[in-house]
Amino acid sequence: MNVTRLKKGIVIGISAMALTFGMAGCGENPHPVDPPATSEVSWTEMLDGQEVTNKVTAIPARAISMSQATTEMMLALGLTDKMVGTAMLEEEIYPPLKESYDKVKVLSEKWPSYETFMAENPDFATGWEVAFTKRGIPAERISEQNVPIYIPSSMQKLDADLDTVFEDMTKYGEIFGAAENAKNWVDTQKNMLAAVQDKIKDLPRKKIFVYDSSDGQPFTAFKGYTTNILKLIGADNVMENAGVDKTWAATSWESVVAADPEYIIIADYSNGVRNDEDFQQKVATIRENPQLQNVTAVRENHFVKVKLSEITPGVRTVESLKRLAEEIHGINID
Repeated sequence: MNVTRLKKGIVIGISAMALTFGMAGCGENPHPVDPPATSEVSWTEMLDGQEVTNKVTAIPARAISMSQATTEMMLALGLTDKMVGTAMLEEEIYPPLKESYDKVKVLSEKWPSYETFMAENPDFATGWEVAFTKRGIPAERISEQNVPIYIPSSMQKLDADLDTVFEDMTKYGEIFGAAENAKNWVDTQKNMLAAVQDKIKDLPRKKIFVYDSSDGQPFTAFKGYTTNILKLIGADNVMENAGVDKTWAATSWESVVAADPEYIIIADYSNGVRNDEDFQQKVATIRENPQLQNVTAVRENHFVKVKLSEITPGVRTVESLKRLAEEIHGINID
C-alpha cells in the first residue's frame, strides 16, 4: 500500500508465539459455530457520511469481507464457512490464518465491482468504511439490496483502542452466533498482553515516533488506535499532543527533531515476508537527513520495523505488541 492509499483509505478512516496464537486464538476455532435457529442483532454506525442502523435477523451465511483486516477478524473467529468472498488483500495474510483464508473465494485484488459483489448473493458485508464509498461500492447500493453492512468501531473511532477491537470481535460473535469463540479469542489476547505487561512494568517508558512515509514531510500517527496500543507497552508517541486532531497526517521534520524520540517505528510495505527493502530505504532516508543527525533514535540506530496491519485495528495487535516491547525495551519475553 502506498502513501496515497493510506491517506485516502485505510489509515484515515513466525515464531513460537505465532504458533501458539494460531492454535489458541486464530485459524479454525476448536469450538464450532452452532448458532440458534434465529437471532436479531442490530448496530448503528456511519456509512458514507450517513448514520445508518443495520441488523441481522438470522445468522449470516453468505458474508463478504471487503478489507483484509475484517477478513482476518472473521477468520480468527472460525467463520470461514460463513464467507463467500473476500477482497483488498494489501499484504501477506496473517500466517496463522493462511489455511483458512485459502478456503475463501477472492473476489478482487482491490474492491470488486458491484456486479461481482452481488453475484455471490451476499447476506452480510463488512470492511473499512472506505470500501463502502464511491472508491469501492457505495453503501446505499448495497443497503438497497437489503444487505446489512458492519464496520468495526475500531476502524472509525478517533479514540479507538485495544478494548474497541475486543468489542468488535464480540459483536462479530453476536452477529454470527459465535459468542463463545469471540470470548475465547478475547480472553487469550488479554492473557497474552498481561504477560507482556508484567515483564515491562518496572521499566522506564520510551518516546517513539511512527514513520509511515515521506513526501517532503513525514506522514505519521497522531491520535487513535496506533498511539493507544503503543501506550500498553510503555511507548509514548511524541506526536500525540502535537495539536493535530487526526489519526494519521503529515508533520514536519522540525517537529520530530524537537520531540527527540528514542525509537522510530517504521511501516514496511515491502512485498514478501522476508523482504524489507522498503524498511531499509526508509531507514537510509532518515539517516541521510542532516536535520535528524542528533535525534536520539537516529544516533543510537533505534529503528523498528512493523507492517501497517500490526499497528492498526485487527487481530495481530497483541502478538505485535509483544515483539515491539522486546525491541523497544531490549528484553526477551517468553
